[in-house]
Amino acid sequence: MTRIVTTILLLTFWLTSFGQKISVDTLFIPRIEKFSNVQDEKLKFPVIKTGNLQVDKAINNDLKNRFTNNEYPDLSTDSTLIKWSDGIIYLDFEVTYLNNGLISLNISAEGCGAYCTAWTDYFTYNYITGQFLTIDQIIDTTGNFKSRVIADKDKQYEQQKKELKEMLLDKNAELDEDTYNWALEQYENCEKEFTLNSFALYSDYLEIIEKCYLPNAIKNLTPIIELKYKYVDIKKDLKIKN
Repeated sequence: MTRIVTTILLLTFWLTSFGQKISVDTLFIPRIEKFSNVQDEKLKFPVIKTGNLQVDKAINNDLKNRFTNNEYPDLSTDSTLIKWSDGIIYLDFEVTYLNNGLISLNISAEGCGAYCTAWTDYFTYNYITGQFLTIDQIIDTTGNFKSRVIADKDKQYEQQKKELKEMLLDKNAELDEDTYNWALEQYENCEKEFTLNSFALYSDYLEIIEKCYLPNAIKNLTPIIELKYKYVDIKKDLKIKN
């Protein structure tokens, strides 16, 4: 099957504070034939355009390599995604923040093999320099903020464990003890392995992303952990303007 890749303008943002126009284009990637009837929409991937070719290249190369785990580092974005997208039935993105020289976006995908797995990855860039930003470049993670996040994480996991126990005791929930123990073990592993590394910026808050991926057989028991912090409440620790 011949693959055709086209790019169309999706969003254009005007930033008066920097006097710069930035756009986020959508790269449409056709599905392979065996998944052609899954959804009407094609696979969508973001392409950042700042007007500075060097910055655009830095951001877009880094973005596609991070998202595809550096599988085809020397190929262009469209060539990479055509090769990488075998088995992918869903691919889309969302821009959540665009201000003060920063762009924050997430890319969601679903791939199918023996079973289907969905995930979302998060990225933040300085669109003036093209630099990928880590959480410690956004906020001080050595003191109060980190302690607050860990305390909130622990509290929410305790609540999720409590609700899991209630399901075990509820005869209508149909949760057996083996499945309960399996899920509880997964919760505890996720809690121990937690880091602040994954995050997203939004218009008025920062979110630390807690990823706790459970095996497919118990995916319905995935814990819900939300770690959102309004800029006004963490302004003493922020390293960016808001």
